[in-house]
Amino acid sequence: MGGIGRVYLDTNFFILAFETFDDLAKKASLLLSQAKMLGAQRFVTTELTLAELLVVPHRNGDDALVRFYDDMISESHWLDLRPVTRDVLISAARLRAANPARKLPDAVHVATAIACGCTHFLSSDKRIGSGPTEILPYILAEPDDATLTSFLASMSR
Repeated sequence: MGGIGRVYLDTNFFILAFETFDDLAKKASLLLSQAKMLGAQRFVTTELTLAELLVVPHRNGDDALVRFYDDMISESHWLDLRPVTRDVLISAARLRAANPARKLPDAVHVATAIACGCTHFLSSDKRIGSGPTEILPYILAEPDDATLTSFLASMSR
C-alpha cells in the first residue's frame, strides 16, 4: 500500500463492509478481500471490535453473523488483532482526559491505533478524530468512495 502505512479499522468499517448493501459497501468488502489475498497485516483492529460487532447479531439471534465475525476477526492472517492491554487502557484514559467528549471504547480504538503506529484510521466516527487541544498521529479517513478507491489503488501497486 504505497504511501499508506498501517491502517486501523474501526467497528463501523466492518459493519459497512458486511451489513450494508450498496456500492460503498462493495468497495469496503473488496478492500478486505484484497487484504486477504495479499496476506500482509497492514490492517489493524482491537479485540474490542469483536465485542462491538457481536452486539446486534446476538440481539437478533443471528448465529451465522456471530460465527462469521468471530472467525474473521479471530483467525485472520491479514488482520493484526490487538488485545486490550493495561497499557492501552492507560493510554485511553489519557486520551479521554484530553478530549472528554471521547467515549472509552473510542479511546481504546485510538490508543490501539497509536500504539500500532497506524498512519490512517478508517472510520466514519467523528469522535475518533482529534479533540480541541490534541494532535493525533494518524489521518482520519472517512470510508467514502474517493478514500476507498484510493486505498484499493494503493494496494494494487
